[in-house]
Amino acid sequence: MEEPGALAAAGSQLEQALGSLPADEKYNAVLLSLLSGGGASKGTSVLELVAEMSAKRLTLSSEALRALLDSAVDDGKPDGILVSLRAAKGNGACRAFATPQLRLPDRPGANALAVLPATPTDGRSTEVTAAAAFSLATGGVLVAEIADLLDFLLPVDIAAPPPQLVLLALAAGWAFDRYAREGELFGLIGRGLTRLFSRDLQRECTVESASFLLGYLLGLPCCPFAPTVYKPLDMLATSGDAIAADVGAPPRLVDRVLIWLLAPAAVETTVYREMLQSEPSLAQDFLEAARRREASLGVDVQDGGWRAEEDEARVRWAYAEARKLLQRYSGVREALQERMATGVSAGECVVLIEDRLANLWSVV
Repeated sequence: MEEPGALAAAGSQLEQALGSLPADEKYNAVLLSLLSGGGASKGTSVLELVAEMSAKRLTLSSEALRALLDSAVDDGKPDGILVSLRAAKGNGACRAFATPQLRLPDRPGANALAVLPATPTDGRSTEVTAAAAFSLATGGVLVAEIADLLDFLLPVDIAAPPPQLVLLALAAGWAFDRYAREGELFGLIGRGLTRLFSRDLQRECTVESASFLLGYLLGLPCCPFAPTVYKPLDMLATSGDAIAADVGAPPRLVDRVLIWLLAPAAVETTVYREMLQSEPSLAQDFLEAARRREASLGVDVQDGGWRAEEDEARVRWAYAEARKLLQRYSGVREALQERMATGVSAGECVVLIEDRLANLWSVV
């Protein structure tokens, strides 16, 4: 057992070491300690400490910012993520969140809307059905051929078609589809088989980086989550006013969510020329659901001058805007994609975005 004098000396040395640190390093060390511990009051203590740092003009370190946001994302609630992001933005560590440099253009006129490109269609149900039918048929033929070879072991006689005939029929079908239908059927089956049995990490990171980046820049705290219809609806119902306060007037929250939902389709069609991961139909489904729940959402669905009969054109506009923004921030998105492929947290993604945009905007 150590003597009291030794303990006192150790404590004195610790106090001296802490006392020699700059103020921002002291605060960041305490913040990291709070975030690594448990306790029901952890969230309140952390936010109070961040507010105190902001009042003293002490900036969050990259490590503290990452830990702060990862803790909020782990809770899985967009309103909690928004509170942390707003605190970090007030501190100056999250300048790009809901950035004023990203202003949504006004609703185009009727002539401009008419010439916007169509939103890509999602044929996943047809593709998966075709692939499943092809797989079952191929499996059935294969089982029959094996049973025909081993029918001397079976109590019944099984007569399968000759393998040469099966291969000839398959080749004839492929040739007809290739030259008469431009490969439409086998292309459909191929995409369906890819959806069922293949995983492309780079492709997944491509679409995830697009939705994360645009959601973050647009001021949507649901950006760390995969796009869905009901997650942003719940977010608008609980945090719509706070988000609107961050993005400025007019907030056009529904337009921002539409762009976020279409970011995966926009990047996937740009990079890969076809869609396997993204679901562009989510945008139309979200818009219809938002109109049904407008009273409870407390959000003006028509904000921006859109009419109900223009929903299809509005989705096409949001898709075009997503493509423009991804082109504008292509370097940041590509860097984010590469980092995601190595396996990183949401907090690390935010740190990367802030670093890249700070360097980008400093030379604009």
